[in-house]
Amino acid sequence: MKKILNYILPVAILASVSSCSNEDPKKPGFEYMPDMYRSPSYETYTSNPNFPDSMTARQPVKGTIARGDAIYTDLDRMPYPYPETPEGYEQAGVELKNPLGKTELNMAEGKRLYQNYCIICHGEKGMGDGPVVLRNGPKPPAYNSDLLKNLPEGKMFHTTQFGKNMMGSHSSQLTASQRWKIIMYVQTLQLPDGTAAVPADSTKSTAPAKM
Repeated sequence: MKKILNYILPVAILASVSSCSNEDPKKPGFEYMPDMYRSPSYETYTSNPNFPDSMTARQPVKGTIARGDAIYTDLDRMPYPYPETPEGYEQAGVELKNPLGKTELNMAEGKRLYQNYCIICHGEKGMGDGPVVLRNGPKPPAYNSDLLKNLPEGKMFHTTQFGKNMMGSHSSQLTASQRWKIIMYVQTLQLPDGTAAVPADSTKSTAPAKM
């Protein structure tokens, strides 16, 4: 124990003395391993003498795939051209068409997404009898009702983009292509024979759409 004290005591005294200084109290004095908390690396937007253009922030390596490219298609990155207004809603109903092909794969994915995101309110068959409704939540109209059976796909997409009445926007939860696939499946619930064809709109709104 005496030998240990002989080693520790001088070190402790030296550390105490070295920490005392009559210089500027704002100066840190001696620093132990300053690189641990004061990084020698260049900040992102500072000048960097290691590169000819003096830029620390570098361009991605040629051929780099941006984050999300494997998930989002060109359709998902396109800006939505119709405004969040009653006029935009009506215009989308006339001009906006589903750009995806009605394939079995898209239809199956649309059904899967519908069951994950829509069934809770609209119900399995789109009758407006989902679990939320059965627990005294707001009841949406059935897809094959007079109100919705002829609703154009453009208006449906516009509703998923911005929301309408009690339904909120789904644009932050689902990509554009995912919402189009859901609409593709919803079209099979609009008509009793299960076809995906959508007739001309006979439900043009005369009242301002509530967003």
